[in-house]
Amino acid sequence: MTSEHQVSTRPAIHWLSVGQFSLSLLATVIFWSMAGSAALAGLVALFDSYLLASDSTSLFLLAASLAFIGLLLIPSAFFAFLRLSGRQSKLDRIRISRWLRPSILILLFPLVLLAGYWVTQNADLVWLLLPPLHILAVLLPIWWLVYLGIRGLPTGSPQRAWGVLGSGLVLGPFLILLFELMVFVFFVVAAAFYLSTQPDLSEELFNLLQRLTGATPTPDLVTEMVQPYLQQPAVVVSVLIFGAVLVPMIEELVKPVGVWLLAGAALTPAGGFAAGLLSGAGFALFESLAYSSNAEDWAFAVVVRIGTAVMHIMTAGIMGWALVVAWRQGSYLRLGLAYLAAVLLHSLWNGITLLSVGYSLIPEAPETPSFFYNLAGIAPLALSFMTLAMFIFLLWSNYQFRKVGTMVHQEPKSVL
Repeated sequence: MTSEHQVSTRPAIHWLSVGQFSLSLLATVIFWSMAGSAALAGLVALFDSYLLASDSTSLFLLAASLAFIGLLLIPSAFFAFLRLSGRQSKLDRIRISRWLRPSILILLFPLVLLAGYWVTQNADLVWLLLPPLHILAVLLPIWWLVYLGIRGLPTGSPQRAWGVLGSGLVLGPFLILLFELMVFVFFVVAAAFYLSTQPDLSEELFNLLQRLTGATPTPDLVTEMVQPYLQQPAVVVSVLIFGAVLVPMIEELVKPVGVWLLAGAALTPAGGFAAGLLSGAGFALFESLAYSSNAEDWAFAVVVRIGTAVMHIMTAGIMGWALVVAWRQGSYLRLGLAYLAAVLLHSLWNGITLLSVGYSLIPEAPETPSFFYNLAGIAPLALSFMTLAMFIFLLWSNYQFRKVGTMVHQEPKSVL
């Protein structure tokens, strides 16, 4: 009877923690394995006289980024393991030493940027010194933005906070890439069907492909060959539909994946906003590490990615808040409006960016509307204005949530 009594009183397995521990640990092993492969390839490229120095540097930057992503998943697995072993952390929230607060560390960002720029001018040191500087240059602004957005707001237990961050860091990009690949395949199939009805155009594109594969593909040569096709209205419209409509729709739905996984948790709207910011920060960190892993124009790419990070973090925070409001109050109309606002903001950002890129690739031509070049010419100013506006909105949102938090009871205990 004693044994039966012991069995009946044994605590139930917390399957959400099982999934968090298993997936975090598995993802860590995968990312560290890929980092090792990239580092090995970088060493081979470093001593290969037929490859440029920038090729090996890019591989080392990729290796450092992958290794760092794997490292960020360790706390998620650790706190989940504590929960499963019955030794939950005594911490009720993540505390940061005053000297390690992002509001102080962000002051190092200009120095890191200058050091990284100096290193990129030294071919002998760039492969060794740029990777750690790259991690710091990408991490510091995002960490600072998250700190400003979630300070004073309920983030739940360390297990929940690190789990939400890890979900946005790994699960979000994986699902987004999967869905965007499916949409891209649909576009390719549609384009192939259209080309089957245009034999002359098909032959022309086939000749272009032969020219590209038959010559040494330099960026200038590729740009010169594809410029006439980039000026076609059908191509421009297709690129804008995919990049400025479908991509934002997918990303704004999936990016707050860390909040979606907390659908059964007792969250307040402020907690949902904070979770959305963490999930969006994870996605922004992954994207920034990936898209700026190039020694050429490194400093410029890192600075430009800050604006994109602000956009990803802010829109994910809006969605996190709206999801919790919908779950608690049944206000799905508000959720729909929040999703529409996030998509429109993201679409505007991507559309302006695509116009800017197109402006640099497509020369002025009589058949191209003049407003295209007018809009593209002010793209940097427009993106800077949007970044500043979203940053101010982030600060204002945090202030409003903290103001409301002083007038209501504390957030209920989370399931994590």
